[in-house]
Amino acid sequence: MTGDTRSLPATSPPGQLVQLKIVYWGPAEAGKTTSLMAVADIFQRFRLDEVIVVQTTGGRTLWNEYAAFQFNIPVGTATAQVIVHLSALTGQERFLNTREFAGSSIDGCLFVADCRPDYIAATARSFEELVAFAPRGTPIVVQANFQDIPTSMRPAKLDQLLASKAKGTYAKVVPTVATKGLNVAAAFLDCLHAVLTRQR
Repeated sequence: MTGDTRSLPATSPPGQLVQLKIVYWGPAEAGKTTSLMAVADIFQRFRLDEVIVVQTTGGRTLWNEYAAFQFNIPVGTATAQVIVHLSALTGQERFLNTREFAGSSIDGCLFVADCRPDYIAATARSFEELVAFAPRGTPIVVQANFQDIPTSMRPAKLDQLLASKAKGTYAKVVPTVATKGLNVAAAFLDCLHAVLTRQR
């Protein structure tokens, strides 16, 4: 879908249709599915259908979770119809090929960082993987998740860690508590804005 997307010019024709593919990426059990379900609930009136869930019998993501939304976005004096295809990709290491395939054609990414102390190394590995697989220049917004846990890494320190891994590849770090829906909608809108205003 990347070939169909561009930053929206002020002279866009009325009724222009733009389709975007945005994914949640991150280590296993970081909060990707929880974030997607929260966004699907918050933006329910923009959702085109029910959320599709493909999981193992143990409740773990097997392929992905998927939801589609339609937003009408003002562009100058006109309005563009924006269809967002939003997926939460599996974070389990054994499904690396699945992520590589899905990540090669994304327009934007919400990277969900597991900021609990025992999962920082897995978060760093997952971020390096994302940078390797995603198209060059893909807008990335980072969710610093589990901020309700006192021992979790804080956004400023996570920002330093990720910058050392791949400087300049992400737009911002947003503190989130996915289980409570805290800031997940804001992170999603930040990512959507970054994709729509991206200069190609």
